[in-house]
Amino acid sequence: MDLNWNQIPEEVRFGIRYLSAHFYPKRYMSRWSILKPLSMKFVGNVRGYSPQQYQEELDHFEFFESYFRDDPLSEVELPSSYIDFFDELMKDFESGDIQRIVTRFHLVTEGILATTGLNVLRNAGERYGLTRFTQGIKHIIEDEARHINFGLSLVTDKTFALRRLNEIYPQAVKIVSDGRKHLEALTPFPDIVKMMEELRRAREVQLKI
Repeated sequence: MDLNWNQIPEEVRFGIRYLSAHFYPKRYMSRWSILKPLSMKFVGNVRGYSPQQYQEELDHFEFFESYFRDDPLSEVELPSSYIDFFDELMKDFESGDIQRIVTRFHLVTEGILATTGLNVLRNAGERYGLTRFTQGIKHIIEDEARHINFGLSLVTDKTFALRRLNEIYPQAVKIVSDGRKHLEALTPFPDIVKMMEELRRAREVQLKI
């Protein structure tokens, strides 16, 4: 942790931990333990999806676990909407359907939810002088940008992807809305919703090219 972690307001500290737990939901990892072998199978089945990208996802987990070692994220309870969303992601991976996987995982999970959350965390880290935290988040943002672009390159049925985007996006909004009271300690909530909507429109544009 940064040396000044305990000097920032308590509600901000919890907001950062709450949002970080979305990226490393340690409390719920056993529920989705099958995702690891399914993800490895996905990597093996998709040409161009390198083991490096998979390793980078594991490195992101390691960053959050290491940073919050003295204030564990396993103590943070996440909303049922988040759990339901990742239950559906697990079903997508179980299906083996690459189009289902990339639309939920790369297009919405990474392309909208994670991108929004990481920007909120980076801004909070910079505002409160959390140097180590901010550096880690910036590194993850760089990795995620590559992952999103690669995922979009795997979309072969753009009509299906656009339909899925419209189906899944409200679920993403529900997750964020359910955490409003914690997220508002970091960023005005209308700004978060605006960021998500801008990302949704950007993904639509990318799919229509």
